[in-house]
Amino acid sequence: MAQVKYTQKDIYDRVFKTKRMGGGYDPEDVDDFLDGIIADYGVFTKRIKELQEQVGQLQTALQAAQDELAHTSTATEAPVQQPVAPVEETPVAPKQEETPTNLDLIKRVANLERAVFGTDHQA
Repeated sequence: MAQVKYTQKDIYDRVFKTKRMGGGYDPEDVDDFLDGIIADYGVFTKRIKELQEQVGQLQTALQAAQDELAHTSTATEAPVQQPVAPVEETPVAPKQEETPTNLDLIKRVANLERAVFGTDHQA
């Protein structure tokens, strides 16, 4: 990343040379312009510091989340002997009753059998 060449103080303290003949630039106009640049530098510097602080906070939060995920995944891992096929989810209709019907129970048992025994299992 490119380095900043001038600071606010460098710009403020800058004195321009004047020509002996021809007059050159209007010193007040140059000073007004440089005052605007100094103000912009202040805004940019403040914004950069805010963003750097935000980046630090986000990096800390990311590291904490990654550590928590690693801790959770190692704590809950159980040895698996065979890969388990993913269970296909059946669409869930809005419940009208509190008690499950026989069809719901049969679907659940079928899904569990597929998950445990695989799709090749014949009853």
